Amino acid sequence: MNRKAVTVASLLANVALIALLLTRTGVVEDQRKTVEGDSANLFDGETLEGWRPLSEQWTVQDSAIVCPTSQRIHFLVSERVVDSPFRLRYQVLLVERSRSDGKIVGFVDAAGDNVLVAMDDDAPHTLQIDSGRKYIDPSGIYGPWNREAAAEFQVQTGTWYDVVCTVDGSKFTVTAGEVRLSHPFAPAFPVSIWLEVQRTGAKYRNLTVEKL
Repeated sequence: MNRKAVTVASLLANVALIALLLTRTGVVEDQRKTVEGDSANLFDGETLEGWRPLSEQWTVQDSAIVCPTSQRIHFLVSERVVDSPFRLRYQVLLVERSRSDGKIVGFVDAAGDNVLVAMDDDAPHTLQIDSGRKYIDPSGIYGPWNREAAAEFQVQTGTWYDVVCTVDGSKFTVTAGEVRLSHPFAPAFPVSIWLEVQRTGAKYRNLTVEKL
């Protein structure tokens, strides 16, 4: 195949991809609501009201959002977005553990740029920040990512861990226990939030947003 044919094919593929991204992103954006006030609970402890599950595995049990172990990756997208710098606090518990499976909270801005924090099951277990570009459709959250920062963080099943994520307008910072990581992140607000469980199950609770 000659160079010109390859170039034209690439351009057409890019046009098709952009159209697909716009269509798929609109599915969620049409139903977004902005977090009002200086702080808000994203989870009422009883229902998934305000959340969009992208699979049927997500439930509420014992005042926690639960996704059991399965063979798939599962996503839960908040229908509320944040339109200014903020801090998100939450607790996460690993139901089971398996190599290379992460328990994730992600943040994607209006331009599709994202950061996420992953409590990873690799050995040694790590807390890490990844970044990249994402788009959301009814079945999942997709896009490339790069590991930006990581630290060893020993995790056990059955234990609740407190995590604090800060989006201050120029960088993203996450703290858990004595571990603190940061990476540049200058989002185009509003910012959407999602939960992700990679196969081995997890629970989330006490998800609160505080505007800075």
